[in-house]
Amino acid sequence: MTTTAPSRSVVQFETSSERSWWATEMEAIRAALVDHYGADVAGEALTPPRDPTGLRTRLREVAPQLTVLTDRVRRAFNEDQVCAVLIPELGLGGLEIDDKRKGVFALAVLLGDPTANIPFDNVLWDVRNRGEGSSGHTSFSENDREAQYHTDNGSLPVPEHFFLLYSVLAARCGGGVSLLRDGRVLKKQLEETPEGSAAVQLLTETKLPRRIPRAFRPYSDVSPDGYLYAPVLSDEPMWRWRQGGIRRGIAAHPECGTPEIRKALDTLIELLEHGADEIRLVIPTDGLLIINNHIALHGRTAFTDPQRHLLRLRFHEAPAGQTG
Repeated sequence: MTTTAPSRSVVQFETSSERSWWATEMEAIRAALVDHYGADVAGEALTPPRDPTGLRTRLREVAPQLTVLTDRVRRAFNEDQVCAVLIPELGLGGLEIDDKRKGVFALAVLLGDPTANIPFDNVLWDVRNRGEGSSGHTSFSENDREAQYHTDNGSLPVPEHFFLLYSVLAARCGGGVSLLRDGRVLKKQLEETPEGSAAVQLLTETKLPRRIPRAFRPYSDVSPDGYLYAPVLSDEPMWRWRQGGIRRGIAAHPECGTPEIRKALDTLIELLEHGADEIRLVIPTDGLLIINNHIALHGRTAFTDPQRHLLRLRFHEAPAGQTG
């Protein structure tokens, strides 16, 4: 992992001594999923659990070693206050893709409540260059171009607290590098200059327009013209950022793009693009990266390898007292 960021931002777990338990626990995980869904559902077709607490309880009973791992992850986020956890080798590499999906899904359920990929019902999303086969509902996850810094699902009233990326096959071209910025560090850096302090104040106090795709509007607090008005910085989530969406919103509502707001956005973008403490890492094949979507901004470098394949899953933090 290549990083110049403060060590508290990302923690890396090595699991090489624990990987053999997947062979033992996967059968029990499959059985738990069959019982919960009433049938053997393919991993790619899994939907949000109807009773996530009940399924979580069952998985804790039948998958004790996976539970140990997820408890370590939860402590890292809750006690160590990291913004991301990297597991370079999860141990699913030798399994079929369906078992990989189900293993990643079980891990997510032990951490929280998985959500569907709007406007679809499935929980797991294949991140790969789809070319002409794009669904038309997303961009970064369906092409091989650079992804600018952003947070996920900022159109929702409460975006998912976490999301994970599991690498089925890492890019072999040297691209597809994951980029992270700890939002707490970013805000502190802004506050170190007069221009940055002014930007923090304006981006906290001002609700900026973002165009919301039609498929997302039933789930969002949108105005009649299809725009969500929300600040970039707040308490929960700390960051709600997607540069392109905000730029398009201001273009459609120029009254919101005052000189002060434009300067604040330029100040933030300059820091994102050229500031210190950027975290750059490659999720290796069979690696897992879990990110706190409320405080971390993430992006990706471009890549050319057509076989690069990640799985993405978003989830809310489990309610207090429902994790074990």
